[in-house]
Amino acid sequence: MNSNITLSPSNLTFLWHSCKRCFYNHYVYKNRRPMTMPLVGKMATLSEDWFIDKKTTEVEPSLSPGFIVSSQKSLKTVIETDEQLSRKYTISGKIDLLIEFDDGTFGIFDCKNTSGDSDKSWMYHTQLAAYKYCFERMGLGEVSQIGLIYQIIDGFNKSEDGTSNFTTQQKFVNVTPKMDQFEKLLSSVIQCLESETTPNSSPNCSFCKFAENYNENLNLYSEDF
Repeated sequence: MNSNITLSPSNLTFLWHSCKRCFYNHYVYKNRRPMTMPLVGKMATLSEDWFIDKKTTEVEPSLSPGFIVSSQKSLKTVIETDEQLSRKYTISGKIDLLIEFDDGTFGIFDCKNTSGDSDKSWMYHTQLAAYKYCFERMGLGEVSQIGLIYQIIDGFNKSEDGTSNFTTQQKFVNVTPKMDQFEKLLSSVIQCLESETTPNSSPNCSFCKFAENYNENLNLYSEDF
């Protein structure tokens, strides 16, 4: 087993809640589920670049005065716990947009590209809370606000010169930090990874079902020879 484990905010958000067996195998045995989103990544980078040095009121009129000061800022911190652990656990990730408000506090906003107008802040709360946890424990300042900036794809245009573009509607959603809830989640995650027993898979996990069927067919094939 690995001596140290570095958790990502996105895996705490998606992988942990989708299948704990896959989460455990990802970190303990390095058996990682395939996942690539090159198009989403490119769209996110383009939108994040536009926001740099913009006033907060250009993002959302109701926001406190301030500026977007950076994108893709790297964070990493050790998880603090009184428990006796077999490994050192850290969280590491990159903030989409970092805001510095005029009052000296900071905001952390995550950019999301989506095809529909549906608020999923309940799902992304863990990811944003992880960034706040890292930022403050690194001594970088107080995070007074976290939120989501949705780019909702709603159209496609082609101009006379042959260039074309997708159009979006922008929507800002404020997310309430629930740090006690987040730290309880971290405790559950660490207890899971400290165990020598692999958790059960989620009944709806297509990756686990594929692996199980693959192994069954492989065994049948081996028996034929």
